[in-house]
Amino acid sequence: MNNVGVFFKFRVAPKDDAKVEPVMREIFDAVAKEEFPTGNVITYTLFRDPGTIGTWYMFEYFTAKGSALHATGPLVMERGGKLVELMVEPYERVLLSPVIVHGCGEPISSK
Repeated sequence: MNNVGVFFKFRVAPKDDAKVEPVMREIFDAVAKEEFPTGNVITYTLFRDPGTIGTWYMFEYFTAKGSALHATGPLVMERGGKLVELMVEPYERVLLSPVIVHGCGEPISSK
């Protein structure tokens, strides 16, 4: 099986920018409980774009099985809904193949 890298870009209103990090920490905690124990989720990293308030990037790295099963657990789905509520437009999702990530903004948190 090939591993899968996923890149997300999302935007929130400037007034909600400070709310993103605590919500992402909830999502990461939920992933740690529901998905990391399966061994199918390798890493998550969240970045803030320092030049554009309200713009965020997230990189996720899974096994192929993990990518297919991602976000099927109730905790992740619930916490993810909080993030979607903050977004001012739909997120952009891109599969990365091969997975090569160079610096992108200001690293906030990762697992």
